[in-house]
Amino acid sequence: MKKYVFLSIAFAALAFSSFAQQVVNPGKTQFLFIIRFKADFKPSSDEAVKANIKKWQEYMGELGKSGKLASGYRVASDGLTISGTGKSLKSEPYVTDGDQVSSILVINAESMDAAKAIADKCPVFEFGGSVEVRPVMNTAGQ
Repeated sequence: MKKYVFLSIAFAALAFSSFAQQVVNPGKTQFLFIIRFKADFKPSSDEAVKANIKKWQEYMGELGKSGKLASGYRVASDGLTISGTGKSLKSEPYVTDGDQVSSILVINAESMDAAKAIADKCPVFEFGGSVEVRPVMNTAGQ
């Protein structure tokens, strides 16, 4: 069941990338949405997962059409963590308070309040997830 959930969410992630805007809207601030999911999440049913995927597709589609989605990425559920000055290695992604990052979106919005309003509509909340909203500055090439 857990693999099904991750595969289903991965399918939704494909929808993310298909709606991403390639050109950043000038004059708007960008915000990073760090979307976290319970690492031990177990859905109540396959139907609940399918309904949530549909909401993700609608959410991402609307963000893409409106030009608010600059980019979006769904990270794999496996990975590794390197930490500290000794570079200790754990053969798993970083999990804190039972949460792990599941997706990252870059959103174009006029203000933190506007970004929060976009985050409030995120379907991750239906399954107890969270969205961290942070303003970002592109420092590449500077």
